[in-house]
Amino acid sequence: MQLPVLSNPTQSLLLKTALARCRKGLVGVGVFSAFANVLMLVAPVYMLQIYDRVLSSASYETLIALTAVAVFLLLCFGLLDWVRQRLMARVALSLNFDVLDDVLGGVFRGSLRRFRQSASQPVRDLDTVRQFLSSPPALAFFDAPWAPVFIAIIFLIHPWLGVLAIFSALLILTLALLTEWTSREPYRSAAEHSADSHRFVENSLRHADVLEAMGMFEGFRRRWRDKHDRAVAFQARGGARLSMLLASSKSFRQVVQVGILGLGAWLVLGQEITPGMMIAASIILGRALAPIEQGISAWRGFVAMRQAWHRLDALFQDAPPGRQGDTSLPRPTGLLQAEGLTAAPPGVKRPVLRGVNFSLNPGSISGLIGPSGSGKSTLARLLVGVWPAQSGVVRLDGAAIGDWPAASRLRHVGYLPQEVELFEGSVAENVARLGESDDEGVIAAARLAHCHEMIMHLPENYDTPVAAGGANLSAGQRQRVAMARALYGDPALVVLDEPDANLDTEGEMALVDTLRSLAKREVTVLLVTHNLRLLRAVKYVLALKEGTLIESGPRQEVLQRFLRPAQTGDSRQQATGGKQ
Repeated sequence: MQLPVLSNPTQSLLLKTALARCRKGLVGVGVFSAFANVLMLVAPVYMLQIYDRVLSSASYETLIALTAVAVFLLLCFGLLDWVRQRLMARVALSLNFDVLDDVLGGVFRGSLRRFRQSASQPVRDLDTVRQFLSSPPALAFFDAPWAPVFIAIIFLIHPWLGVLAIFSALLILTLALLTEWTSREPYRSAAEHSADSHRFVENSLRHADVLEAMGMFEGFRRRWRDKHDRAVAFQARGGARLSMLLASSKSFRQVVQVGILGLGAWLVLGQEITPGMMIAASIILGRALAPIEQGISAWRGFVAMRQAWHRLDALFQDAPPGRQGDTSLPRPTGLLQAEGLTAAPPGVKRPVLRGVNFSLNPGSISGLIGPSGSGKSTLARLLVGVWPAQSGVVRLDGAAIGDWPAASRLRHVGYLPQEVELFEGSVAENVARLGESDDEGVIAAARLAHCHEMIMHLPENYDTPVAAGGANLSAGQRQRVAMARALYGDPALVVLDEPDANLDTEGEMALVDTLRSLAKREVTVLLVTHNLRLLRAVKYVLALKEGTLIESGPRQEVLQRFLRPAQTGDSRQQATGGKQ
């Protein structure tokens, strides 16, 4: 059995697989719902017997026997209803656990491919799906198929009562369809604007210090209010339509109850049915209409769940799991090859790199230079597998960089981005790349990065807690801890993007010593820098201009051809520039 709301012919394979795993649970809910709905006939049958048998015969024994049987069956109904609710909650939890890691992976991959990506929205979407599936309104989908059965029973009592029941069910169903038709667009727009508002707040408050220092909070507040007010307006519009239809359905529901009692009383006066049949028909009709009415009452949650499900489906289709080998590969020698690389940052169609080809020998220390916007940082991200290329391939020891298992890249590839980001945890956990802390490996990486002494002067040395983004460390301290993280393990390839940013003279000297140590260890290093003093530590230089590799070769030859004569006397001139 499959929930109708989750049926989607273009569903991603991942969600289809997760639903298939829940199939036994859903079938179990359906079976328990069948028995529960049969037991819902206990009350009308009991009323029928009371009016038509007990009252006419004045038999206390019959009354006691009927009451005992009815109470027992109603207790069984309560137990079955509890079991099916618990089973539905387990189905929701099972679905949640099956896709939870994949949701986080999809968010991770989507963040690599898109700059404007809310990290928390998919997780909230999964919570929305789980909460709705484990709530009582979800069981209405299993009760609704029994409505025709109850209406058929009313037909057996009397055809005219059956006709009224069919008319009532069709009218309630029409109200439900009107609810769907009129509220779909407002709620969809409200969800989109609300997600945009949350994303704007998340991204902006990462730089709260800038907003405060430069008096930008008022502008930030106005922009957020504009996005938030749009979401609230659409939600209010949908809520107004929904409340009107909900009030109409409740009112009509009371009219129907009065109508069936009135028609039943007319038939009783005509001696076509008994009083017990009149009461039983009223109760059964209420049971037949209950799932539809419950669905209308819970429509807002239903719509939110459906939209969340569609967003999760789109997430898995837009950012499917990457293809990575599972075989543990040996430590690479460090041979790095770029073959016809053409690429652009996420969300940008025009390539910033065009047909880049080069090869770095194992153990070589090379520099990458070029003017601002030439594509240096884009190339650095391609080399370590952060972004995919539009065409071409990056190979490490002959294997495409994206095919290396994550465990192998954890040990053998180091990367220092231009914008350093540390994570919540200790200094040691950040150096160890959030893996199991290897004290010897952490200290060895710190010594190689020449930041061991700096870390030892922190309040709790390697156990010093790091706030989100490393806010409790200075920019230079963050830079040096991130350098140790890049050197952790046994890297054969290290890519350093502007590693001297935020470093003082002492830190820059330590960086030069680190480069010399890496050269002795025969680690392949690509250094993106505009600092000519650091370029003295490299043997080979690659020069980018407007996304094209225009020079490559020994350092002195490339610098003489690439740099203007006026630049050679200034060791701090910008041979390269900002991030692209």
